[in-house]
Amino acid sequence: MELKPDQLEQLNIEQLIGIIIELRELVVQLKDQLAKNSENSGKPPSSDGLKKQRTKSLREKGKRASGGQTGHKGHQLETTATPDAIITHAVACCPQCATRLEGVAVSAIEKRQVVDVPVPRVEVVEHQAQIKQCLGCGQAVKAAFQPE
Repeated sequence: MELKPDQLEQLNIEQLIGIIIELRELVVQLKDQLAKNSENSGKPPSSDGLKKQRTKSLREKGKRASGGQTGHKGHQLETTATPDAIITHAVACCPQCATRLEGVAVSAIEKRQVVDVPVPRVEVVEHQAQIKQCLGCGQAVKAAFQPE
């Protein structure tokens, strides 16, 4: 019910009480809508918008320091003695004084290995069945393909 300010003066008490009751119900309904999110209703998580609640960590605080613990032996990917490819990065000149270094012998090498999973590729196998002419009867004889 929409009323202009000058119309309010013409209403009696019962009508004003009715309007107040309607407005209270509307406020309760709107508060319920605001309180709903994906955790307490059937709404999808995408409808939560930017007001997503932060998840609380299940880790108990204070028992251990964060990071590696003292005495724990670390694990890492070991380097291989036979890499698939070796790429040499040569230094051509000194970054300090710009002296050319092409004829200078290498004094040391620093190595780094990059381990990568190759891209899977499709393997195509062609099967060829031989056909031969029989010397006895002249019949063309074809080899059978093996069942896969």
